[in-house]
Amino acid sequence: MDAEELKVRKRRIRFRADHRGMKELDLLFGRLADEVLDELDEAGVAEFERLLEVPDAVMLSWVAGEVTPPAAYRGRLLEKLMRYELRPRDYGRNL
Repeated sequence: MDAEELKVRKRRIRFRADHRGMKELDLLFGRLADEVLDELDEAGVAEFERLLEVPDAVMLSWVAGEVTPPAAYRGRLLEKLMRYELRPRDYGRNL
């Protein structure tokens, strides 16, 4: 994969991270994208894309600790995402 294709995939991730549909997950994924997206290589981009494919209700159950995520999804990005906490000030963030 060339550098331009990777940039396009990262732009797509950036948009999708902020527009999942559930505000709480938009905030969590948006924060994750802010922190890691620039440094991701092709494998990291693929991992982020895989997480974005998980339906909102399922992802919320993982993040809330109600359900243990399957091993196929566990990795550095999901671990980081699951450590985030939603704070009241997050809800005023412009996405």
